[in-house]
Amino acid sequence: MREGIGSVVLYNIIIVFIVITFGFLSGSLSYMKAFKVNGKIANALEKYEGYNKLSSEEISETLTSIGYRVSNNMDCPNKGKLKPVPNDVNGAKKNHEFCLYEYKVKKDGYFTYKIVTYIHLDIPIVGGIFKLPVTSETEPIYKFGDGSVQQSEANK
Repeated sequence: MREGIGSVVLYNIIIVFIVITFGFLSGSLSYMKAFKVNGKIANALEKYEGYNKLSSEEISETLTSIGYRVSNNMDCPNKGKLKPVPNDVNGAKKNHEFCLYEYKVKKDGYFTYKIVTYIHLDIPIVGGIFKLPVTSETEPIYKFGDGSVQQSEANK
C-alpha cells in the first residue's frame, strides 16, 4: 500500500475543485457585468437629466453593445412605496432586464433613481437559471419643468 488516497478519490477532488473555481469565475464575471451596466445606466440618466427618450435610446444602445440579457416580458416589482418607471417612454420600449425606480430626495426639486440589474447564473447540471439583483443609485438630479416656475409667473 504505497498510495494513501486512491486515484478515483483524487480525480473526484480535482473535478470538484475545477467546478468550484469555474463557478466563482463565472459569478465574478456576471457580477462585474451587472455593475458595469448599472454604471452605464446611471451615466445616461445623469447626462440626460432623467429617464426620457434620449436616455432610453442611449441605455438601449449601450446595453446591446455590451451584450446584456434581453427580455421582452420583464415586469419590475413594486418595492414598498417605490413604483417602477414605465417601460414605454415616447414610443421607445426597453427590452433589457433592468428596473428603474424614481424617488424624491429631501431637497426640493431633486430626485434620484434606484437602478436594479441582475446577475444571471446558468447552471447546466442543475438545469436552472439563478437571477440575483444588483442595485445602485444615481446622484440627485434636479427636475426642471415641474411646473412650479410657470405657475408662479402666471400668478403675477
